Amino acid sequence: MTTPEECDTTGTGPGPPPLSYVARAAAVVIAVVALAAATWVIRGVIVMVIVGFLLAAGLDPLVGAVQRRVRRRGAAVLVVVVALLLGLVVFVTVALRPAIAQAGEFVADLPELLDRLSRRFGGSALADYLASPEVEQQLRGAIDDVVAFAADSLGTVVGFLASVAGAVFTGFTVAAITVYVMLALPRIRSFARRAAGNPDRVDVVTEVFRRVGGYVTGQLGICACAGVASAIFFLIVGMPYAALLAMVVAVLDAVPQVGATMAAVVATAVALTVSIGTAVAVAVFFIAYQQFENFVIAPRVFASAVSLSPMTVFLAVLVGGTLAGFIGAILALPVAATVTVIFRYAFRHSLAARGPAPSEVHAAADDDSADARS
Repeated sequence: MTTPEECDTTGTGPGPPPLSYVARAAAVVIAVVALAAATWVIRGVIVMVIVGFLLAAGLDPLVGAVQRRVRRRGAAVLVVVVALLLGLVVFVTVALRPAIAQAGEFVADLPELLDRLSRRFGGSALADYLASPEVEQQLRGAIDDVVAFAADSLGTVVGFLASVAGAVFTGFTVAAITVYVMLALPRIRSFARRAAGNPDRVDVVTEVFRRVGGYVTGQLGICACAGVASAIFFLIVGMPYAALLAMVVAVLDAVPQVGATMAAVVATAVALTVSIGTAVAVAVFFIAYQQFENFVIAPRVFASAVSLSPMTVFLAVLVGGTLAGFIGAILALPVAATVTVIFRYAFRHSLAARGPAPSEVHAAADDDSADARS
């Protein structure tokens, strides 16, 4: 039996949507465009807020450790901030100012350094190559390219910095946001748990900030250790430009996998201008320190911050360096860790049904055995 609608063969389709529907759709489109435009305008503020949250999340374990002794959150934050300010003053006085002065000396001494290397390999094709004026021009051009590359990388991430005054203002703003977030972090977490309704979502956000913040502060600590250890060794063996080279080591050590090797090559090349024995000592030092960092320092610092396979680390660094230069290579691992946390949350039911992967089981067993040994 057919219905009257089925018998209707006039061919008339549904009518146009009502005017109220069109008005609501237009309002949604306008609101989305306006929100996107406003986000683009205040993108600098958004970046500063995100950086402040990440730094606060990374410093929260330290604040918590101090709070267990002083009891009050505000006093604990004050102790941490004062310690950081003292560390910043020491860094600028002991490391940054000498490094800037030695950078100028290095550029001025570049012809003499090349002449030393040429005499070191006298009678060889390498000596003739180093003695040519084209090499000096190429090295000066490479130094200019490195400076420009670092500036372009920094501009990719924080393009809103237009001047030194803007950079100073941004630094103070990020510091203020970090302090405010450290003070209010327990209340922020409590509010997020009440507002989200779903505790799993809050746990995902908390885990992301914990991992990324832990990576940021841990990486800063590792870079500081590499810079300090290198500076002490350079002073002991009588290396020229010790502060500058230590700063280069600390900065390049932030790049996973390849940064330490690049720093070792630069330092060994400068050591060749002193003597073959000094160059060998520098190379041996970097090989030994890199093993110590890879197997002692980094596992303890990044044990719970970033859990990524070597292939994932390599691909993340490659993609980050391609998209945003040197800064992108540094930020590649925290971004990859964030994506990993979100991926595990989105597919948590499928992963739970399949059980842990064999590599995760072995990693957990290794962690348990390491804890038992310690």
